[in-house]
Amino acid sequence: MQPLATVTIPVTAKYQVKLFSASAYREPLKSLVLAKSRRDHVASAQLGQLIWQLTDIRNIPFDYVIPIPLHWRRYATRGYNQATEIARVIAHESGTHLLDALVRIKHRPFQSHVRSDERQGNVAGAFILRPAYKQILKDKKILLVDDLYTSGATMKVAARELIRARPAQLSAVVACRRC
Repeated sequence: MQPLATVTIPVTAKYQVKLFSASAYREPLKSLVLAKSRRDHVASAQLGQLIWQLTDIRNIPFDYVIPIPLHWRRYATRGYNQATEIARVIAHESGTHLLDALVRIKHRPFQSHVRSDERQGNVAGAFILRPAYKQILKDKKILLVDDLYTSGATMKVAARELIRARPAQLSAVVACRRC
């Protein structure tokens, strides 16, 4: 298992985010990502450790780790947020703080159940930045965390909401991404 090269993803016409990935979406990481449907918290912690060990995020400075949130209904069904569990490990290893700065306000179908060309619309307006964090995140270095990057729609919409706080830097990391 080798980390993928870091890529830069366009978020707006003027803003780009570096995306770090521990691996491609294949075994054994694929099974760890899919373990969320079985409520496997241990798999999420393992993903966090693999991200920390295999990517260069341990070599970049960041002040806060922010997970991609679940809608409260999906959280109630699953019982936890895999991205939060991954982010918790990264925050611990890096000695930084985990912040639940984003809220998912729209309950939508799973991205995996939506055609690629419809994914951006599926998550449009899905997140808001908690007002209390706008000033806290200003001029800070943020690491946005999720488990999987496929079309990039979720990451881009969340990043757009975070850049409203005017951070000094916004980077992102995932356990795996589709190539």
